[in-house]
Amino acid sequence: MPMIVDLSAPQITPPAVITSPEGWLTAVVDTKWAGVYLSVDYLAGPAPLPGAGQVMKVRITRQDPGAAAPVPVRSGDPAWAVEGAGPAYDHEAPLGVAVVYTATPLYADGRWGPSTSLGLVVPAPKPAETRDLWLKSLDEPGLSMRVMLGSPEGTTSDGRQDTATRSGSPYTAVAYDTAAAPSEQVSVDVLADQIEQFRDLIRSGVLLAQVRPGYQTPDRFFVPDQVAEKPTGKLGSTGGYTVTFTITPIERPDTAGQPMYVPGWSYDDLAVMFATYDAVAAAFTSYAALSTNGAIG
Repeated sequence: MPMIVDLSAPQITPPAVITSPEGWLTAVVDTKWAGVYLSVDYLAGPAPLPGAGQVMKVRITRQDPGAAAPVPVRSGDPAWAVEGAGPAYDHEAPLGVAVVYTATPLYADGRWGPSTSLGLVVPAPKPAETRDLWLKSLDEPGLSMRVMLGSPEGTTSDGRQDTATRSGSPYTAVAYDTAAAPSEQVSVDVLADQIEQFRDLIRSGVLLAQVRPGYQTPDRFFVPDQVAEKPTGKLGSTGGYTVTFTITPIERPDTAGQPMYVPGWSYDDLAVMFATYDAVAAAFTSYAALSTNGAIG
């Protein structure tokens, strides 16, 4: 059956706030930092969760396309949800594809409650945008930034082999294991007014590299190696820097018990903005609003 497509039709705009069918789990996409604010409130919705006041923690997982099983959200493995309410933040969701978040409450007596889920998409850089590589810091997410990715250099993957000469045979005995994850030397362009932040970012520990799905390059956790930079013009008149470094993928760092980190929002920022706790209470109507800087009310 043919499909008629009206190219002049307006594109569907995703809702700014996504809520699970029960109303217990809420998510807001943080387009500035390519992350997701998450919040549970088991007293919300048309039918509050039975025994919501006895909920102490909540475990939040994310199901990625093609993944064999969901993975825990770094700040939700588990997150505190005292009396049934608590926040989390996911800065690691793949870009440009649909993912599903699932929250499961943990009661004070150790019982797990019913799960609730919602789906969303974190937008990827558009093809027309030059800054197409996200580099995200796990420990200092406020340093994360988008940069322009240079021409691909290709990847290399070292084999893991031990060889031994076989007596009386022209052939060599080989013991082998899974090949090493493909590594790649990457070149990026950084604007001159962002180079100091980039230097802090590249030295901040474990990073996550993400590009749009069309590049067919998986998300990679890594610690930058062999970092080199040079100005793109004569010193004093440069418009930026070209920085090269090596990405050697590592396993995703453990998520269990990790605190909630939100880019550009911390208790230090709160102390600068407000002089007293009364001023904070007047500005934020709930703990969810406070912990998400007002993204979720």
